[in-house]
Amino acid sequence: MIEFVPADPPAEPAPGTVAVLPEVLVPIRWWRGVSFERAAPVRMTPLERFVLELAMATGRADPDEFFEITNLPGATLLPVAARRLVATGALMPDGDGYRPLWPDARRAARSQTLYRKRPESLDVVLLPRTGDLLALDPRSSGLRDVERLRPRSAGNAPMPPELAGSTLADELRRRLAAGTLAGVDGEITEVAEVTNGSPVISRNGWCPVHRCRGELRADDDGYRPVLTLPGDGRRDPVSIELPGAVGLVRHWLGLVDALHDPATRARAWDGLLGWTKRVAPRAERTGPGRWRCWISGAAARRLADLGRNLSLPLGLLARGEDALIEIMIDLVGADRTAEELIDVDRRITAAAAPGADLTALPNNPELRHRAWRLGFPGLVYALRETEDFRYA
Repeated sequence: MIEFVPADPPAEPAPGTVAVLPEVLVPIRWWRGVSFERAAPVRMTPLERFVLELAMATGRADPDEFFEITNLPGATLLPVAARRLVATGALMPDGDGYRPLWPDARRAARSQTLYRKRPESLDVVLLPRTGDLLALDPRSSGLRDVERLRPRSAGNAPMPPELAGSTLADELRRRLAAGTLAGVDGEITEVAEVTNGSPVISRNGWCPVHRCRGELRADDDGYRPVLTLPGDGRRDPVSIELPGAVGLVRHWLGLVDALHDPATRARAWDGLLGWTKRVAPRAERTGPGRWRCWISGAAARRLADLGRNLSLPLGLLARGEDALIEIMIDLVGADRTAEELIDVDRRITAAAAPGADLTALPNNPELRHRAWRLGFPGLVYALRETEDFRYA
C-alpha cells in the first residue's frame, strides 16, 4: 500500500523538471563499451546499379561481358564498381567476376541503397524491475563517472529468471528484433561477436540495488528519468540520464496516479488534515507530480489552524516500496468561506514580499495574528509600526 505523508511546501522544481523523488531504490546493471554493428545507408552510383543488375540478370557479373556492354575495361573497372557491393553483402567474388548474394542483392536493387557496416560502441543499462534495456552514447552516459564513484549497493533484488541465465548479447539481439531496445535507431542492426564471449547477465540470479535521488524531466512528448548517486565525502554526486526508460517512468508515476482513486485520495487528504473523515475532495491532475484540489470551508479552516499557507501548494510525499515522490497540491476554494480564507493568505503572502505596498492591506489584529502564524514577523512589525512607535 502507498503511504502518504504531509510535507513542507516543496520548492518549485528546476526548469524542465516535472517530478522530484528524494529517494529511490533502483536495481541496475550496466556494461560499458558493448560492440554493435551500424549499417549506414549509402546511395548506389549508376555504375554500381548496372553491375548489380548485370549479376542478378545473368547470375554472374563477368569482366568480358561488362566490356562488351559498356566498352569500358572490365578487368580494371569492374572490381572498382563492385567493391562497395561486396563490402555490404550484395555481391560475392567469383574468380574474376561477381555473383549476387540473396536476399541482400534483391533488397539493394529495390532500394538502390547500400548499407555500409561499421562497428559502434555503446554503453548498455538494464533495469530489471521495470524491464528497461537502454543503449547510451558512451560520451554522455555518465557510467565512467559512476564507476569512478564506486557506489555501494543498498542490497540486491532478484533478477527475472528469463534474464538471469541469458547472455547480454542474446538479450540485446532479442530486443533488437522486437524493437524494444531503447536508444538505438534503425541503423543499429546487430550485436557484434566478441572473441571472449558475451557476459552472462547475472550468474547468481541477483541484481545490485542502488539508493539514489530521482527526477523526471520533460523529454519531447514524454519524460526522462535521472538518477543521482550520492557522493562519499571525497567524490561529488554523479547523475545519469536514462532516456527511453519508459517502464521506470510508469513505475514512479504510479505513486501519483494512485490519487485518481477516490478512496486513496480520501486517505491522503485525511493525512494532510490530520482527521479521519474519509472524504475525497474534487481534484484534477495538472502535471506529472501536481494536483489541484477544491476544498471546503471546513477543510480550509483545518489547514489554517495547522499553520498551512493556503495560497501556496501543499506538500505531500507518496512512499511506495522502493520510491518516495513529492506531490504538489494547489488549493482552490469550493465555497465562499474557503475562497475568503485562501484570499487572506494570498494577500498576506504578497504583502510580505520586499517592497510591497501595505496600504491596501487591512491592519487589524486578526490579520496580524494570521501573518505571524504564517511566519511573516517582519510584516507584523511593519503593520504595528504606527501603533508601537506613535509619538506626540
